[in-house]
Amino acid sequence: KSIKYDENKNRTQNFRLMPTEGNTIEFWLKKDAFDGTKTRNEVILDLWNNEVTSSSNYGRLTIYLRAVGNPIRATLRNGSQGFDDQAIASSNFTVSSLTDSNWHHYAISFVSQSSSIKTYFYVDGDLENELEIGSAGIDEISGRVNARIGALKTSPSGSSALAGAGKLSGSIDEFRFWKARRTSKQINLNWYRPVEGGSNTEDNNTSLGCY
Repeated sequence: KSIKYDENKNRTQNFRLMPTEGNTIEFWLKKDAFDGTKTRNEVILDLWNNEVTSSSNYGRLTIYLRAVGNPIRATLRNGSQGFDDQAIASSNFTVSSLTDSNWHHYAISFVSQSSSIKTYFYVDGDLENELEIGSAGIDEISGRVNARIGALKTSPSGSSALAGAGKLSGSIDEFRFWKARRTSKQINLNWYRPVEGGSNTEDNNTSLGCY
């Protein structure tokens, strides 16, 4: 029942981070409020390649929520490449948009270009914001990438927060991690319905790393 390995069909590690091909994270979320007395940030997903923050091989992708300013944040780092604590949504998407106590589908895509990292943020199947971040692209994050949904996998760079901190307060469902950039058309067609699994047996879904 283990994951099959076949590089030719993109059957590699589940949380492969190759920004030149892109990555997409999708999930349903229902959130009522923030409680700033318990945590500053609430983590959706934290990926880490088990390298120390001072290493040139340090790799990290963290998607999290914050009750102040732009509520959708991300860090994507490969050594000195990438970005930290970047707002992903537009200024029109506020904290009250996130905490309306209704179920919404969110999708975030990252793809590396030669001169920047491009991000896309979707709400209920529609593109809400598109950004180009930085002045350079980012290479594949090497090593064995492990993940945690709903809390930190390990301490962030420059932070005293421990693994397991930043716990998500809310309800989450239908989580998907793709080892590819899902297009706007793919997200719009599939945000409200299951996409099926079967990465070991179905060739059309081998880029679906976690479902």
